[in-house]
Amino acid sequence: MLCNQCRFTNNLNKSSFCERETIDETKSENLASLEAEMASVEAMMENLSWRRTHLRRKINSLSPTALLPPEILTEIFRLACQLEDGGPPLTPLFFGGICKEWREIAWATPLLWNTLSLHVSRKAHGSQVQLLRDWLMRANASPLFIKLTSDDEHESIFCSLRAIMDVLVTRSIYWNSLDCLLPPQCHDILKNNHFPMLTSVSVRPPKGTISTFSEPPNMFLSAPKLLDVDLSGYNFSAMMLPWEQLRRFKTQFLTVAECLKVLKRSPNLKECHLESVYSPEIFPSPVSLDTFYSELEHLDITLIKGAAVSLLDSITLPSLNQLRVHYTGAAGFTLSSIHSLVLRSSCNLQRLCIEKQHLRDEDLIPCLESVPSLCYLRLIVVGESAGLSKNFVSVMHPSRDPGPPLLPKLTWFHYEGSVECDSHSLVDMLSERWRPQQAKNDNAVPIAILNTAEIVSRARYELPDEVECKMRSLTKAGMALSIRSLL
Repeated sequence: MLCNQCRFTNNLNKSSFCERETIDETKSENLASLEAEMASVEAMMENLSWRRTHLRRKINSLSPTALLPPEILTEIFRLACQLEDGGPPLTPLFFGGICKEWREIAWATPLLWNTLSLHVSRKAHGSQVQLLRDWLMRANASPLFIKLTSDDEHESIFCSLRAIMDVLVTRSIYWNSLDCLLPPQCHDILKNNHFPMLTSVSVRPPKGTISTFSEPPNMFLSAPKLLDVDLSGYNFSAMMLPWEQLRRFKTQFLTVAECLKVLKRSPNLKECHLESVYSPEIFPSPVSLDTFYSELEHLDITLIKGAAVSLLDSITLPSLNQLRVHYTGAAGFTLSSIHSLVLRSSCNLQRLCIEKQHLRDEDLIPCLESVPSLCYLRLIVVGESAGLSKNFVSVMHPSRDPGPPLLPKLTWFHYEGSVECDSHSLVDMLSERWRPQQAKNDNAVPIAILNTAEIVSRARYELPDEVECKMRSLTKAGMALSIRSLL
């Protein structure tokens, strides 16, 4: 028989247990209630999200762009992807992120995916390879314009390029152009593929291999439509190219003899860029008697030795209308070779660019007198010798006496170097060339309007207030005029 104290303790324990059960039941009920409320809130949020999406789509449907047919939107997308405003280029992925309708249009338009510009990354090349597969799939059978870039030239980058090229060559029959760094690791992939649509190639070896003149990839004979080739940095003697079908060619570090081989092998060549041309002779060789004719229209050459000038003495170019000569050699180089080339070729040269260390009147003026057809002239004097002189400005003046002014058809003029003439004479000449007074006699040579003139002085060049006022008047009248100093 329990005493009163034991009975009291037992009842107290039973009471505490019941209270704990009640508290636990209350907690469970509260938790269930809370979960039910959260589920209700989530359902409400989901419903609100659905309604917001529905409202946005309804608002978008009222937009003027929603009324445009898919063909117009496709053309807008295509033009937007081609814009070059200095920022990151737009891609079809951007339009796919706007709305469902735009995504469906973008994903179903192969022409939006035929331009592939990929910056190869060591860290992201795995995802890039997967994205590339999807990209090529959406491009379907459209001609592919491929450009691959990278920040550095490392073995891991070469491996990434190899992985990317493995995917690209699966669509080699659709390549239209290729512009990329091409390490030797990728050559064997290209060798065993055909490129029936390829028209333009610009590939270069890693910088470390340029000095050894690495061999170019053996892929060009499988490209029956190839017209434009840039192989700067490759060994010329190893180039296997369809020379007869080429229209544009660019390379570097060729001897004069190799340059002549390029022109002789390419009868249909229209544009040729030859950088760092040199000659192994210590002294300039005499004019070659083996001159030949070429249909070349645009010649751009950089000469690094005086003997390389013999290239200009060894060719006849009756179709030449654009010539750029950049001379970087230490020895002197007169413009008589340009003069003789123009006279010998009887060409209608319209654009001329000369870059060299010294430009003297007794050399420059006779050269320009041989090209009265010139409408575009760019002169860059690298050295600090006498440059734009008062004599040169006077022979350019429309009131030159006797005879017509120098370059009567000139419409565009750019000069960079030392400016020796005073600003009043210079601006007066430019003003008169902007609105030349034509002579009244029938035998006078008509003088073209000089629309654009840019003078850049390497030293400080003072412009008095009255000269600046006259320049502003010319600019307001429509002439594109600029006279400035680099210092």
